[in-house]
Amino acid sequence: MKTKNIWILGGTGFIGSALVRHLSENPKNSLHLLVHRNVPYRSLESHNTFTGSLENFDLAWMEKYSPDVIFHLARLGGSNAFTRNLSSYKGAKANYRLIRCLESMKKPPTLVYVSGSLMYGHQTSGNPIDEYASLSPVSYAKYYIRGEEPWIEAQTKASLDIRFARPGWILGPASWFRIFYWQHYVKTGKIPLFGDGQQRMSLIHVDDCAGQIANLAEKGSKLQNLNIFSGPPVTQEIFAETLASLLQTQTETISVKTLKNEFGNTVTEALTSSIPLQTKYCEMASIYIPKYPDLEAMLVKTLSALKHHEAVFSKTP
Repeated sequence: MKTKNIWILGGTGFIGSALVRHLSENPKNSLHLLVHRNVPYRSLESHNTFTGSLENFDLAWMEKYSPDVIFHLARLGGSNAFTRNLSSYKGAKANYRLIRCLESMKKPPTLVYVSGSLMYGHQTSGNPIDEYASLSPVSYAKYYIRGEEPWIEAQTKASLDIRFARPGWILGPASWFRIFYWQHYVKTGKIPLFGDGQQRMSLIHVDDCAGQIANLAEKGSKLQNLNIFSGPPVTQEIFAETLASLLQTQTETISVKTLKNEFGNTVTEALTSSIPLQTKYCEMASIYIPKYPDLEAMLVKTLSALKHHEAVFSKTP
């Protein structure tokens, strides 16, 4: 049985953790993870782990464990405009360093860069966009694009087999859903409806997102990109009402002004942008059968995980 060396940069984040779980199901996959210092090492002890960041990681390890595939989910973060700008320049520099390393290899790997639909920007027409749409970053993507540009350049000149995965809104018991929906519900008993609610969302559960990302590496073609979503786009109003129905409560309209005052412009742009997705690669996307194919299935799974978490970690009276 031939082992495949798979590197995951950012293997303990929201999407990265799901990707590790998915890839671990195949005994042919030998996983090598670049992680931060404070991670649950015990849960990762069956994999090779390397502590560091894109900036300082010793790339000699990639020569020792020559990658067949790299999944790149690592971004240098920031909590405000200044730190995000700074991190984006550092990220670009680190990515150029990694590209030079990969280009020097006798057999360069396939690299799947996990991006996001915010790179496409707000679609005023409301029409779904495919993988050939031009990039017009909005919200957090305005900063992330700098770190992504080295890979866009490498893909354009075909010096490496770079493939971009661009998921829509990823549902799971963490990230945006927990912060902006679940915590609001826990605090107020209602589900927020942001703005007029007509912005269109393409959604996918985090476990299915991981499966489609792996699918792009395994079944995709050289230099291919893939929009990742499950089912047709829905409006944010339908999303909020479906969630409210499952929780047997009501929605509560949050104006754009209130949203800006509480969370700032970057968050507001993300939550009020309309970015419906479609794909040019329906046949390839259909190879992966989603576990949670529609909005209700995604929400039921996510709520079940959150309710379990609250039950386990609730405060003692």
